[in-house]
Amino acid sequence: MKYLLLIIAHFLGDFIFQSSTMACKKRTSFKYMALHCIIYSGFIILPLFLFGPFGNVSIAFLIIIISHMIIDYARNVIIDKLNRSQTDHKTFDFMIFILDQILHILIIICSMNLVNETNEFGKIILRKLLVYLSLNQIHNGIILAFLYILCLSPAATFIKKIFVLFSLQDENDLKTKDDLVKSGYLIGVLERIIILTLGISGQLASIGFVFAAKSLARFNQLNDKKFAEKYLIGTLLSVAIVLFCITLGNLILIK
Repeated sequence: MKYLLLIIAHFLGDFIFQSSTMACKKRTSFKYMALHCIIYSGFIILPLFLFGPFGNVSIAFLIIIISHMIIDYARNVIIDKLNRSQTDHKTFDFMIFILDQILHILIIICSMNLVNETNEFGKIILRKLLVYLSLNQIHNGIILAFLYILCLSPAATFIKKIFVLFSLQDENDLKTKDDLVKSGYLIGVLERIIILTLGISGQLASIGFVFAAKSLARFNQLNDKKFAEKYLIGTLLSVAIVLFCITLGNLILIK
């Protein structure tokens, strides 16, 4: 449970509460990098202090935050060098994104091995939760929160990286078509949330209306072959991510 809470905190700090503006500007501005790390620290520190003695928790916190800064800085340096070169680096950029997230999560898991016992504050919180909820309900609530968070910004960022990787979208388009990007982002998020909710509740037959509504809104644009292909790939990627989340949920949720 403690590992999952920290991974949820990681996704909140690194995706949900990091705007695209902050993500771009932190590459060249120390102010935005520091702001991102402060926001990220706020999310990491909350679940950390539910577990273990203050000394161990402080060490784990410092390891996670300092390593996060180092990894982000190294990623920015590498991306900056790639941008200055005239070579096509889309594949390498995608691999850096995946490696970046793997390293962050591995460091969180390794750091939590320093924290082996729940402190008194954590025990009080857990006891109060158990007064109102069963341990199974707490477990399922954390799992569901994790799955829904995955379907928000992390899924949207992953899909965007896939689009850039296969030259379906230029990263510069994200700046020139702001309104379109925002509406597409919101549609994708709502699509994944609705499908995940229907899938978790066993209403898979009702998922069709989501595609019907989405296709109706984009009906005229589907005459453009390039848009139609991009639309289909984006939809299939979005559905594949949600189906992965539903499968994962069915495996680890306590019935």
